[in-house]
Amino acid sequence: MIESAKKFLGTQYKFGSAVGNTSSFDCSSFTATVFKKHGVKLPRTSRAQAKVGKPVRSGDLQPGDLVFFDTNFNGKINHVAIYAGNGKMIGAQSKGVGYANPFSPYYWSDRYVTARRVLSDSVKVEKAPTLTLVKGNKKVEKTKGVQVTVKSIRFHTVRKGDTLWDISRRYKTNVQTLKMLNDIKSHWIYPGQTIQLPIKEKSRGVIVRSYSMYNIQKGDTLWGIGKKYGVSVEKLMKVNKLSSSLIYPGQQLMIPK
Repeated sequence: MIESAKKFLGTQYKFGSAVGNTSSFDCSSFTATVFKKHGVKLPRTSRAQAKVGKPVRSGDLQPGDLVFFDTNFNGKINHVAIYAGNGKMIGAQSKGVGYANPFSPYYWSDRYVTARRVLSDSVKVEKAPTLTLVKGNKKVEKTKGVQVTVKSIRFHTVRKGDTLWDISRRYKTNVQTLKMLNDIKSHWIYPGQTIQLPIKEKSRGVIVRSYSMYNIQKGDTLWGIGKKYGVSVEKLMKVNKLSSSLIYPGQQLMIPK
């Protein structure tokens, strides 16, 4: 969903643009067009879109959630964007499709109203390969366990006053796990930071895949990123469903741990 939205970065803003028209967008035609590409039909207006899905607390936002604002302070929702992770949203604004911080104290935080989750969480459980061991003349089958493939990664956007201890209690985990998943060396966290949450606590016979998020900078290559994190280019492409090795600044990559 986010990758589809990124393809329209820089597209001009035009109020009243039709859903499906990709030459220009207003805020709700942008969200409706992006979601439509993935088989999800949204109402035409931001106010109507705020009534679909289920409500989500601002601290529990995940990429793909819709965030809503009252920019006129008149008690009515009139703007919508897609939460993109790492404390950013992507949407059609007056300067065109771009990124913004939905909790920026300089504008958006005062106008924030609510968030909705239209996309359902999805976790696919598969059996791991069965090994056939030969002992003498007998074949013994042994299953290595269950592999959990995460299709929806959970995140927490840090708000003012949050601590790792508070977050760990809220999500029924522990500080050590949060620090390990997010490669945090100290106890310091900051507002707007995105914290990855464990999908499933470690248990017998279960493997939980974890990822960190990397924001691509100017001059980055998949080869350089892979070398830095000890991951092959092929694996980075597979995890991020990339059809080529071309990447661009501002794009986010999932780095398997």
